[in-house]
Amino acid sequence: MVNGSVVTLLPTVMCLGVIVDQEMLFADHVRRLASVCFYWLRQLRSIRRTLTMETTTILVYALVISRIDYCNGVLAGAYDVHLRQLQAVLNAAARLIVRKRKCDSI
Repeated sequence: MVNGSVVTLLPTVMCLGVIVDQEMLFADHVRRLASVCFYWLRQLRSIRRTLTMETTTILVYALVISRIDYCNGVLAGAYDVHLRQLQAVLNAAARLIVRKRKCDSI
């Protein structure tokens, strides 16, 4: 209670585009970030035949890599399971740029 008012705690809050949970695990943030990035990779994959490699690289950087880079300092010390999700996004982005399939080695 604060000044006689009941204050309810939220499980997560968003600050500067980063979802912060009570345990500071950033699991929800990483899950949402990976989801948004995979969405953009799927959209780019549908038009990649019409794009040059340079254009694809620029679009991947603008729509995916920049989102991962934004406020990535908060992920220092994060669990490997969360970082693996972001690594999967980066691997998918690299495969999109060099036009490789998921089973191909990068």
